[in-house]
Amino acid sequence: MLKEFYSAGADSRNDLAFALQVDFLLYRFRQLREGLYLAEHDGVQNTVYDSSLLSDAQMAYNLYKRGEFPEKMYNLYVQLNQEMVSDVAGHPFNGLPDLVVFLDAPFELMLNHIAKRGREMEVTDPELVDYYRSVWDTYQHWAKSFAGCAMVSIDMSKYDFVNNEDDARAVLDIIEQKLVDLGKLTEQEFEENKSNRGHSVTD
Repeated sequence: MLKEFYSAGADSRNDLAFALQVDFLLYRFRQLREGLYLAEHDGVQNTVYDSSLLSDAQMAYNLYKRGEFPEKMYNLYVQLNQEMVSDVAGHPFNGLPDLVVFLDAPFELMLNHIAKRGREMEVTDPELVDYYRSVWDTYQHWAKSFAGCAMVSIDMSKYDFVNNEDDARAVLDIIEQKLVDLGKLTEQEFEENKSNRGHSVTD
């Protein structure tokens, strides 16, 4: 569906915005339900998701403010999102994550990462740069104003955790230290994880 979504610029985004966002919404919802099941039945305490109902809502809002998500359909999407958050919200989960990890990349670096991803549909139309700028702006504004839960920001111009093992260890240390601060990870677990990641004695 992503290929079709990008196929004809603003027209295809307008036509497929609702279908695509609902598809993402269902995927995230299933992930949350699975995480809650594992927590209840297998004692899994921490579950990591690459995205959430929160961030998907930002993508939908960006399309709407660009005039590429018809208002009636956008309003229906918002209702669906709210119902899904409400459905999974209950003790000990309140519908929000304990921690958001925000990968803060300069716009040009983000474009570079998109190009490296190698999806032809994402780079063939030069007008997509304007669309990507709006996505970047939306997330930047959201990260600066979001107060729903704790957030840790990772400076992507400083850490290349994909290609540099030292950077990867440093980023995991930042995230897990925040989890310790939040009471979601013990100091002992943190030190054991650091040891398993191969930290030297002087780290």
